[in-house]
Amino acid sequence: MPRNKTLRILTCALIFNFQFSIFNSSAQGTDSCRLHLDGSLFFINNEYFGDRVSGYTLPGFVLQPKVECRLGEKVALKGGLHWLHHWGARDYPATASYGVYPLHDSVSRPMHILPWLQAKIMFRPNIKLTLGNLDNDGHDLPLPFYNPELSLVGDPEAGFELEAGNRWMLMEIWADWREFIWNRSPVPERFTAGLSGRLIHHLGSWDVYLPLNFVVQHEGGQNMSVNHNINNNFNAAAGLGLLQEFSLDSYLDFSCRVMWYHQHGNAAVPFSKGWGIYPEAGIGIDNWSLLASYWYGKDFVPLMGSWHFSNLSANTEGLTFDRTRVVTLKVRWDWSPSDGRCNFTLYSTLYHYLPSTGTFADGTTREEGHRNQIAFGCALTFNPTWMLR
Repeated sequence: MPRNKTLRILTCALIFNFQFSIFNSSAQGTDSCRLHLDGSLFFINNEYFGDRVSGYTLPGFVLQPKVECRLGEKVALKGGLHWLHHWGARDYPATASYGVYPLHDSVSRPMHILPWLQAKIMFRPNIKLTLGNLDNDGHDLPLPFYNPELSLVGDPEAGFELEAGNRWMLMEIWADWREFIWNRSPVPERFTAGLSGRLIHHLGSWDVYLPLNFVVQHEGGQNMSVNHNINNNFNAAAGLGLLQEFSLDSYLDFSCRVMWYHQHGNAAVPFSKGWGIYPEAGIGIDNWSLLASYWYGKDFVPLMGSWHFSNLSANTEGLTFDRTRVVTLKVRWDWSPSDGRCNFTLYSTLYHYLPSTGTFADGTTREEGHRNQIAFGCALTFNPTWMLR
């Protein structure tokens, strides 16, 4: 390794160690260690038919045993394993990025277990930095931007996340590294980054908020052994919302977002840019919640969101739709014991497609009429904790 590069690495390591020791020495009396057993048991059944999205079932569990060590008041370290298992699966695709419904690869492995390591640093009470694995919480993204199934069966995100907030603003910036490359690698690096937040104005018992969302998926890198293009795909959204919270589990929420899609350098996607509008209304009463929404999209592709909102077919190559109109109705019931160490969720979702025109790769067209798609499922999530010292 060249000498100047070695010196840079050593210098960065010393700087990191010095900064880390500042936080560690601030409050020795608050050091502690805990054992966490986080995880979920889930059953997801998506009864989808037609030329837009294929149906699939996801039964299984996620188990994350972790040890947490708090180093003073400013730093918390967590380390352990992430184990995903689907009932009936004998092997798993050997892919670096494991998604909701991955393609099977000729090379497989019998189990899907990943290392899990996280550091959280509290710079101030309202500013927090997370390094390593992130908590799969959806980043407060709307359904066209984030499929909630990813929180259960997607690989843990890994990179960094910066969170900040106060009475009038909430914001988080994150990056999730999906494909690491070595020098002269034949495959490109891939990562997803985003910003999600809202500006809040308190108006009596109501909160008026401006939601802002941005997601980019990058594919490229340097020092590759093959010629390649740098591909970037973007989703962005802005809107207006109105929220009233009567209690912890009771609320009214109305919002409307305008969303955009843009791609640069990705010839596999037939749209260079598109847009959509997404009004939704939600109500929560104790353990019950109801969400109703309408979607109108033109040349829109969701990067991490539900494929019901795409103008590009997920199961028929080359098939596009002139417009996508979807009415969504979701009912959910949550139950937790008094100690709050587990939560049971039961839900059902109806997607109603309104008529559109589909164009196949050979140029032929077909009128698509009304169609209903149904999804339902349940999940038990748990997070018991034991003090070690």
